Amino acid sequence: MRREVYDQPKNEIEQQQLLHHLDKDMAQDYEQSTRVLTREDNQSYRAEGRGLIVFLVLVLVCFGLAVWLY
Repeated sequence: MRREVYDQPKNEIEQQQLLHHLDKDMAQDYEQSTRVLTREDNQSYRAEGRGLIVFLVLVLVCFGLAVWLY
């Protein structure tokens, strides 16, 4: 996972704080990247994907209806 907070630290104090938390953040990212997905995780991702597709279709239908009415 890329953390934008590490891109441009504003001052020296912020740099020190970021370095202090870097090991913990890297350990969390490693743990998340090596985690084995379960069947429930896969099902929830599929359901989330279907929900996003339905939302996109609704947005496109509303946009088409608005263009057609005006």
